[in-house]
Amino acid sequence: MKRFMVMAFVAGLCLTPSLSAGQQSGEADTQMSDMVVTATRTEQPMKDVPGRVVVITRRELKEMPVQTVDEALSYVSGAHVYRPSGVFSFKAVVSLRGLGNEQGRTLVLIDGVPQNSSDMGDVNWNRINLEDIKRIEILKGPAASIYGNNAMGGVINIITEKPTKIASASASTTYGTYDDWQVRGVAALRTSEEPKALYLRASARYHNSPGYMATPSDEQTPFSVNSFIREKTLNIKAGWDINESNNLEFQYTKDNQKAGEGTEYFAYDGKNRGYDTDAWQGKFTGSWGGWSAMVNAYFQDVHYDRTNESWSDYTNIDAYSRTDSKVDRKNYGLLTNLSKVVGFNTFTVGFDYRLGIMDGTDYGRTDPIFATDYGKIRSYGIFGQDQLKFLDDKLIFLAGLRYDNATTFDGHYDTNIAKLSKYTEYYPDHTWDDWSPRASVKYFFLDNLSAYLSYGHAFRAPLLDDMYRTGKMKGGSKISNPSLGPEKLDTYEVGSDWQPLENVRLSGSGYFSVGRDFQSYVTVLPGIFQKQNIGEVQIWGMELNGEWDPFKFQDIDVLKRFTLFANYTFNDSRVADFPGRPDLVGKLLPYVPQNSFNGGFNWLNKYVNAKFAVQYVGLMYGDDLNTDANIIPPHALVNAKLWRNLDFLGGYGKNFTVSLSGENLLDHQYVDAHNPNTLNPGRMLFMELSCKF
Repeated sequence: MKRFMVMAFVAGLCLTPSLSAGQQSGEADTQMSDMVVTATRTEQPMKDVPGRVVVITRRELKEMPVQTVDEALSYVSGAHVYRPSGVFSFKAVVSLRGLGNEQGRTLVLIDGVPQNSSDMGDVNWNRINLEDIKRIEILKGPAASIYGNNAMGGVINIITEKPTKIASASASTTYGTYDDWQVRGVAALRTSEEPKALYLRASARYHNSPGYMATPSDEQTPFSVNSFIREKTLNIKAGWDINESNNLEFQYTKDNQKAGEGTEYFAYDGKNRGYDTDAWQGKFTGSWGGWSAMVNAYFQDVHYDRTNESWSDYTNIDAYSRTDSKVDRKNYGLLTNLSKVVGFNTFTVGFDYRLGIMDGTDYGRTDPIFATDYGKIRSYGIFGQDQLKFLDDKLIFLAGLRYDNATTFDGHYDTNIAKLSKYTEYYPDHTWDDWSPRASVKYFFLDNLSAYLSYGHAFRAPLLDDMYRTGKMKGGSKISNPSLGPEKLDTYEVGSDWQPLENVRLSGSGYFSVGRDFQSYVTVLPGIFQKQNIGEVQIWGMELNGEWDPFKFQDIDVLKRFTLFANYTFNDSRVADFPGRPDLVGKLLPYVPQNSFNGGFNWLNKYVNAKFAVQYVGLMYGDDLNTDANIIPPHALVNAKLWRNLDFLGGYGKNFTVSLSGENLLDHQYVDAHNPNTLNPGRMLFMELSCKF
């Protein structure tokens, strides 16, 4: 009943008079989709970037059959998304260009602020509200020359909305399989629609579901329960458009999540994980006299907690064990850049500073045991870049160089667990530095045909969790490696874009990467792993993309906005050299599919809009030894979405949109090798009612 009351409330909001006339914020994002900031940290036409950049606009995002932003990225060639339990996953991973299931090798930004944690390198994808997104820019390939650490596979920059009208608002409610329920709302104000104005925007999201039974039926016990999810997110943005070229903006995000893990003995909510996040950001952007500048300061405070309980003998209460974990993760940063256009040159320089802190404790609730891990990492970088354009902008050069210095310090591990006490230690400080060059060139043979060549170097400093934490991990246990060093990557790439006809668009990229001192989990004893620098890894890859509007020029009005799309990705990521472990040479990196494919159609018309897609992910291995026992079989998913604006009802009907989306429509039950005893949720259907006014 509560769900229907909320849907009725949303409908009531839609029936109120519109607060502003004209086009709402976000509907005009296609006008800006050809301008990007991520590739060079300065705004410029996407066609002028000598590299591979992809943009997902707000309109495209709204048309996808997805519930989270990382699911939308799974439609991008070269991207691999790990979200085994759909909307119920407490953690997702997005990696680019065949670099394994390591989120820390792909830098994720929200309005330019890094989201990768210093201890795990992970990103809390769940806390990103789809209603906040204006567009997503994906820069593929090494980008350390302007971003430094984490940007080995590329950069994903999520750019959020800001108000453009004096007053606007929207609301939506979604109900889906497994009693999954979401409510989103946005309210925005602006003192003027002129370039000079103050503005305020607030968005909220609530997501709740009792979940599903992820444990296979033949492995269930009386204590097996549904894997639930509960999430609440609030985002507030306040800003001042000083004039057309200068802006001062502040953001605050509060997010709270809890996800169940499918077992409950005595603890309230059973085995579960929780995240409580506070994030602040202040940014100034401006331009004057040919100069442009950006200063971006941020602070993120994440409190992670986990309840882990087990019971080896149900007839003996003494066999019950419970351990609680708490980790405080703090990240501070200051990001700056300054640009100047001089003739055919665009010079950019900048300075970045970051500090990450990890403070974790595991403590027994049934036994007097504890384990603590603590560490910090501080880094700074300076960079310079120059873009040159010749021959009426037909020939474009881009070159950059960055120096980074990273230091881990105050690291220590302490425990009273007998078998782990030998790892108790105050670890020495470590400092690394690296130079990251980048050079690329693009040439337009014709207005509709261009090609580019590029080279980029990138590095990644070790994660605090890998250096300083010893304890449990999925699939076994891990031991710390305080001697772990940074990994480096050199990538050579060639690509082309061709539009042979007005209704046909083709693009392709090929790349070869050499990773040195690559970090990977290595089996040191059965069930015990350690992150080590394994030597050299070589990656051969290819991405092909195509779009075709077959009826664009035919006299069939209802089919003129029918688009076929397809992309294919090939990645061969192998260990090429590992002096300490010759048995790993020639093995594929875990969790990298060699083949993946997306294909389908978009059909926009005055009756019912539709998107249909097939996603194929090829065979992967779940371990470093590529054993048959850890093969992840290939799988294909069929997804679709139907939606319709209710303007045919007249009056206030134009404020309503109803949609029905389905993920994994064929109900394919595949098992993820991270946890072979857990099933995916299968077919998921979602009905959404939304309005704007």
